[in-house]
Amino acid sequence: MSQSTPEGVSAPDFREALARWASGVAVVSVRDEQGLAATTVSSFNSLSLTPPLVVVALSESSRTLKRVQASGRFSVSILASAQRDIAVRCSKGEAEDAAFDDDAFARDCLAGLSCTLRDLHRYGDHLLLIGQVVNVRRGEEREPLLYWNRAYRAVTAL
Repeated sequence: MSQSTPEGVSAPDFREALARWASGVAVVSVRDEQGLAATTVSSFNSLSLTPPLVVVALSESSRTLKRVQASGRFSVSILASAQRDIAVRCSKGEAEDAAFDDDAFARDCLAGLSCTLRDLHRYGDHLLLIGQVVNVRRGEEREPLLYWNRAYRAVTAL
């Protein structure tokens, strides 16, 4: 039974309910004078076709967020199931420049979007980044990497 708080439901109940939502996995990254900053996200979506806008949610404590804010730009790489190791490393803050400079990374991603930061909106402990897509790179068609019930998954035949 869930417990209510003045804000609604408890954080553990909310987290448990959202674990049942399957989502794609992407990496938000920025390269600046300090090198590469990257983090794994599942809160990513298209926002508008005209102009082409996307929205990404990042924790207010994210080191990547601070660097995106300073540079005014970011990239979103939509990951294929074969890129699970990259998702894990980026979720732990262990992104390596070499992994992102490799032509295989760009080729293995399902798609890559280069964005300029248009706006930020704070909600709770996250900020929504609104990015205008200025370049699109399409990779080969592959199985997507999914996140469901606190684990990375691949699509399986039904």
